Amino acid sequence: MSIPAYKTNDITSLIPQRPPILMVDGFTCENEQNCQSTLTISSDNMFLEESGLLAEEGILEHIAQTAAAYVGHIRKLAGEDVNMGYIGDIKRCTVSGLMPAAGDTLITHLTIMSQVGNITLVSAQTAVNGQTILTCRMKLAN
Repeated sequence: MSIPAYKTNDITSLIPQRPPILMVDGFTCENEQNCQSTLTISSDNMFLEESGLLAEEGILEHIAQTAAAYVGHIRKLAGEDVNMGYIGDIKRCTVSGLMPAAGDTLITHLTIMSQVGNITLVSAQTAVNGQTILTCRMKLAN
């Protein structure tokens, strides 16, 4: 399937999550295999720890919502409704470097490895200020 390039800051048109759990504020889809998202971390983000740093779980939720935005984009192109999805599996997760804080911007590159039926397998790399802080593979069901 060939899909046109797409960019939006209206992420709520692609995923069912709403504040305070919304963890993506920009989404770009280059083609059927490569997407990118951003999140500028607000001071009231629910995943900020007492230390003031974002928990790893917040980054994983950001990645899951990035993948959900991709699926939502595909569903919209097909004239279908955006629906709720679920994380089915996380593998090969590596965390490195200092976790980000409020004001920092996450940039996640997502590669769609396969999509069969309602299962999507992705490889993700999240960086802050050019430094990779988390990589993983994630399986989602939608």
